[in-house]
Amino acid sequence: MSAPETLRARTRRAVQSELIAVAQDLFAQRGYETVTVEEIASAAGMSKRSFFRYFAGKDELILGKYDQQGEAFAHALSERPADEPAWLALRRMFDGVVAYVADPDKALRAAQLDRIINSSEILRAGYLERMQQVQARIVEVLRARPGVTLPPLDAAALVAAAFAAMSTAHHHASQTGTHLAEALDAAMDAIATETAPLRPSN
Repeated sequence: MSAPETLRARTRRAVQSELIAVAQDLFAQRGYETVTVEEIASAAGMSKRSFFRYFAGKDELILGKYDQQGEAFAHALSERPADEPAWLALRRMFDGVVAYVADPDKALRAAQLDRIINSSEILRAGYLERMQQVQARIVEVLRARPGVTLPPLDAAALVAAAFAAMSTAHHHASQTGTHLAEALDAAMDAIATETAPLRPSN
């Protein structure tokens, strides 16, 4: 019974990914506000009615990429070795993003998506909400790892720091041409090296 469900889920993700790619191209060419759902559906070879089986609207479509990315992060973290330190596991969780932007064509698409989101207050707010949800999901996965005994606040702070390091590294890499992997390693190493307890240990 589980195999057909898995196949349906994979098929759904594939169609969603195709719609996201088609819409992103249209948004990059003409701007987010001017492109209609009908045009996206037509460009993807489906009806408007079929479109709404996968996304509730344009906002959900463009932000759906981050839902998929969040699940990819959760899966990557859950697959890390059980004896790997939490901070290193979080760094390795980002390997998929690092590999994605190492491809010049994919890096260009990522930059286009950033511009599309930043061009709309609604999308920007939706993006921030999605990222909060992603981080909450990663906290759950991190705390479920074998041997991890982090309290909720500690785990949330650790995950937030990892995502902040990624954001900072991404900005630095885009501004300087540094490889994202190098920038991310440096950012996360800086946090690990410079962090010290605020309270005495006595």
